Amino acid sequence: MQSFRRSILVVLVFVLMYCLVVFPELAKILAGVAILLIGMMNLSAGFKVFSGGLLEKILTKSTDTRFKSIAFGVITTVLMQSSTLVSIISISFLSAGLITLAQGIGIVFGANLGNSAGSWLIVGLTNINISTLAIPLIVSGTLLGFQKDNILKGVGSIFMGIGFFFLGVDYIKNGFESYKEIMDLSQFNFVGFKGVLIFVALGALTTGIVQSSHATLAIIISALVSGQIGYENALAATLGTSVGGVVTAVIASLSTNIEGKKLALANCIFNFTIALLVIIFFPYFVHLVDITASIIGISQENLPLKTALFHTLFNLVAVIFISLFIAQIVLFLDKVVKAPKDRDMDVPLYLNKNIIEYPNTAIEALQKESMHLYNNAYAMIAHTIGFNRSDIRGKVSFDEIIASKKWFSGDVDLDYLYKRKIKVLFDAIMEFSTKAQSYIEDDDKNNRIFSFKLASRDIVEATKNLKIIQTNMKAYASSSNEYLANEYNIMRKDLGELLRSIEELKLMKDENVRLILMQLKAAKELLKEKDYNALRKVENLIANNKISVTNGTSILNDSAFIIQIATQLIEAVEIIFTKEEWLEDKQGNEK
Repeated sequence: MQSFRRSILVVLVFVLMYCLVVFPELAKILAGVAILLIGMMNLSAGFKVFSGGLLEKILTKSTDTRFKSIAFGVITTVLMQSSTLVSIISISFLSAGLITLAQGIGIVFGANLGNSAGSWLIVGLTNINISTLAIPLIVSGTLLGFQKDNILKGVGSIFMGIGFFFLGVDYIKNGFESYKEIMDLSQFNFVGFKGVLIFVALGALTTGIVQSSHATLAIIISALVSGQIGYENALAATLGTSVGGVVTAVIASLSTNIEGKKLALANCIFNFTIALLVIIFFPYFVHLVDITASIIGISQENLPLKTALFHTLFNLVAVIFISLFIAQIVLFLDKVVKAPKDRDMDVPLYLNKNIIEYPNTAIEALQKESMHLYNNAYAMIAHTIGFNRSDIRGKVSFDEIIASKKWFSGDVDLDYLYKRKIKVLFDAIMEFSTKAQSYIEDDDKNNRIFSFKLASRDIVEATKNLKIIQTNMKAYASSSNEYLANEYNIMRKDLGELLRSIEELKLMKDENVRLILMQLKAAKELLKEKDYNALRKVENLIANNKISVTNGTSILNDSAFIIQIATQLIEAVEIIFTKEEWLEDKQGNEK
C-alpha cells in the first residue's frame, strides 16, 4: 500500500510540474499559495520567540476583554489595510500560544469590520498596495535572521513572514491578471433575489481567486461607476467579498495547529452568518443604507459611497450581533474541531517480535528503545523546568539563559505527553523484554534485559514526578520574591546541568562515556548531601523572614522531588549507556 501511494504521489508531482510549465498563470498562483504558507510558518516561528515577552504583554492588555479584542482587530486592519493579514497574524498568535481562542475570535471579528475602511479608500483617492513592501521586508528579515540575538531573529522571522505573505498575494494577483478583461460583469446584470445570489457568488468567487477583497472591490466599484452593473448588484457583490475573503485565512490555517484551524473556522462562521442574514433581509439592508446615508450627509445619487457604507454597516451589524455569542462559538469549536486521534502517539522504533529469539539483537534493540524513551522524557523534563532542547544542548550557561529568557506562555500538558510519548513505549519495552526473557537461558543476558526494565521504570517514574513540581516550578521561579525565585532557579539549573551532561554523553567516545558515568554515579551521593543542605538553607531564610513557612515547605518538597528525578535519571542512564562488554570486563575483574 505504501509503495502504491508513493507511486501515485510521484505521478501527481510530474503531472503538476507539467501543468506548471504549460500554464504559467497556474504556476504563479500555486507559487503564491506556497510562498504564502512559507510566510505563515515564518510568522508563527517569529511570534513564538516572544512568548512571555513584551509582545505577549501588549496582546494581553489589548485583547483581555471582548471589546478590546474587537477594537484591536479594527485598528490593526485599518492600519494594515488587510483583514486577511490580520486574520493570519491572529492565527499565528493563537498557534504560538500568545492569545486565547476567544481573544483571537474577537480580533478576527474586528478585522472584518476594519476591512470595510478599504472600500472607503477605494472610493476615495487612495489605494494602498502593501505588496510593494514584500522585498524590503524579506531582505530586512533575512538580515535579522543571521543575527545571534533571539529577539532579532524573531523580528526577522516576522518580517519575512509578512513579506512572503505580501509576495504570495502579489504572485496570485499577477497569475490572474490576464483574466481581468474576461470578467465583463455587464452580462451578469440581474435584478431581484436571483441577482443578489448571483452577485454574492460572483463577489465571493472573484475574491477567492484573486486573494484580495480590495482588488475585487475595485472591480465592483469601477463597474458600478461605468454602469456595467446596477447598484443592488454592486451591494451583493460587496457582500460576496466578505465570504470569499475567508479563503486565504483557511489556506493559511493548513500550516498551523488545531487552535489555528479553529480560528479560521470562526472567521468562516462570522462571514457566512452575516452573508446569510443580509441575503434573507437584503431589501431592509438597502433601506438601512439609504437612511444612514441621509443622516450622515451622503447623497442618494452617490452610489459608490453608499456601497462603501453598506460594506461598513453589514459588518458592524455582524460584530454587534455575533460577538454576543463568542463564548458559545468557542465551546462549539472545542467540541467539533479536534485533532486526529493519537496523532502524536509515539511508536517503538526498534522492537520487533521477529528478533525476540536472538538475544544479542534483542538486547541491542532494547538498549536503543530505552534511549528512545529517555529522549522523549528528556524533552518533557526540559520544558517542565522552562528550557527548550536547544538550551540544554547549547553552550550558554543556565544563569544567562534564565536571565535573558522568559518562561513559555503555555503549560506543557504532561498527562497528554505521558500517555503518548512515555507509557506507550514503556508498555512496549515491558512486553518485548518479558517475551525475550522466555527465550533466553543465559543468566547474564537475562539480567541485562531485566536491567532495561528497571531503567525504563526509572524514566517513567521521573516523568510522573514532573506533574507534582510543574505548577510551583513555573510560578515560583518567576516570583517577585527574589529569594524564593532564586531557590527554584537553582533547582532548574541543577536539573538542566544534569540533562546537559547526559546529552554530552551521546557525543562522546566509549572511554569518555565510561568516565562520565562514573562521575554521575558519584553524583548520586552528593544529591543526598544537597537535600540536607537545602533544609539548613530554608531554615535560615525562614528565620530571617526572607520567605514564608509555606514557601519554605514548598521548596523542601519540590527540591526532594527534583533530587528524586535526578537520581532516577542517573540510574537509568547508567544502564542505558553501559555497553555489554563493559559488564563482561567488570565480571572478569570480580572473578
